[in-house]
Amino acid sequence: MYRTPLLAAVQDRPWAQALLHLRVFAAGMLFTTALCRLDPMRHRYPLALRAGTLVAASAAHAVLAKSLWSAPPPGLAVSAADLRTGAQLMYYGGDLVEVGLALVVLLGWYAETGRSLRRRQRRGAAAVPERL
Repeated sequence: MYRTPLLAAVQDRPWAQALLHLRVFAAGMLFTTALCRLDPMRHRYPLALRAGTLVAASAAHAVLAKSLWSAPPPGLAVSAADLRTGAQLMYYGGDLVEVGLALVVLLGWYAETGRSLRRRQRRGAAAVPERL
């Protein structure tokens, strides 16, 4: 989206800008929901897949921010200062969000591992008869 003429096309249309921002927000929410799985979900993706997806998305986000630092989106006339400020916000703000998402994923893994350990301990205790 940032490397296409789409931003230039919606530059003078506030309603189109609002739709574009809504699309970015919805995509972020769907990504976060699938990654963190705080709500019950039909498909349970393994930790390795979710962590790998987060790393890949973080890298892609950083590359996009760095490319925006060097050149504006096509057809969009912005000052160099605004361009760099926006790219910095995207880069460092994205890092903060991605660290937060990583913490949520890892805390979920930690809690799941603890529950699994307690289940195994209960099964082991039930299998061993008490001696009088």
